[in-house]
Amino acid sequence: MLLLAVLLCFALEILLLNASATNPSQSVQKWDQHVCTLVVCGSPQNGLPGRDGRDGKEGPKGEKGSQGLQGLKGSQGPPGKMGPPGPVGAKGSSGEKGLKGDIGGRGLQGVPGLKGDPGNVGPSGPKGDKGPSGEKGVKGERGLPGTTGSRGQPGIAGSPGPKGDKGSVGEKGAKGSNGDRGLQGSSGLQGPKGQIGSSGPKGDKGSVGEKGAKGDSGLSEITLLKRQVSTLEGQLKALQSSFSKYQKVTTFPNGRIVGGKIFMTSGYEGNYDSLKQRCSQAGGQLASPRNAAENAAIQEIAALYNKLVFLGINDIQTEGRFTYLKGENIVYSNWNTKEPSNSNGNEDCVELHSNGKWNDRFCGEKRLIVCEF
Repeated sequence: MLLLAVLLCFALEILLLNASATNPSQSVQKWDQHVCTLVVCGSPQNGLPGRDGRDGKEGPKGEKGSQGLQGLKGSQGPPGKMGPPGPVGAKGSSGEKGLKGDIGGRGLQGVPGLKGDPGNVGPSGPKGDKGPSGEKGVKGERGLPGTTGSRGQPGIAGSPGPKGDKGSVGEKGAKGSNGDRGLQGSSGLQGPKGQIGSSGPKGDKGSVGEKGAKGDSGLSEITLLKRQVSTLEGQLKALQSSFSKYQKVTTFPNGRIVGGKIFMTSGYEGNYDSLKQRCSQAGGQLASPRNAAENAAIQEIAALYNKLVFLGINDIQTEGRFTYLKGENIVYSNWNTKEPSNSNGNEDCVELHSNGKWNDRFCGEKRLIVCEF
């Protein structure tokens, strides 16, 4: 009977251990009650009551129970604090080059802008380095005529010409008045007395000379002068015609003739002072037009060479007062629009363009030479 009670208690203990997984505190309380009931309140038949089973060996662990049902999902908790920033990621590799896009359509043409004012002429740049020697140029044109040379020595007398026709006898001139008596000269020293020479032989009788030509009956002196003047006028016209032809030959194509002036160029280019010196050495001066015709002649030369020309006009002595080379005020001008401007304060000389207009310019520039004679 006691053995049966022990076995029952042992079985009960196993059941309580299995139930302790869900509620340990209740299991222990129930275990204590049952043990008390079994040990203290059990029937004392057949001997003394035994000890409680607390000091007994722990029974074998029961098998793991089946998993219970999943509990309900709890409510979402508050958001946590933001964590520290992570490290910067490494630079990604370059992607492949995309395909070239299609050409866009042409945009509308913009409105043309307003034309700006012309800028001021800039200062002359520094002198450039000397360039390499160019190829030998073609033969230059004929230079300006030189100054008249010194008079040559008289030539050898020619043989006598044939005897001229008998001239007319002129009218007898009036008797001239007696001239004043001159002063008596001083008496010279008396020379030594010479020896008396011997008498020479009697000379032969000379031959009879040729009979002279019969004299002209004589014309009036006025008529003679008129003939001489007429002859001289004819010779002068012939000389003028020859000289005119000579001028045209010598000036073509390097010069022009206007009235009594000849304008010529040799093609030389230089600054203002060198051009003045060259014209002076040639017996002329730098071209100084005093009317529209002379200005047009110089313009033709400038257009022929497609060069700018320095004129014999400047305001070097007094700024703004343009004069000729000898200091006289100019009597004719053909300035371009807004000229003279004296740009940069150093434009004291006058240049002529291929259109005939004038412009003040720095005297150190190089321009084509045109001299007047």
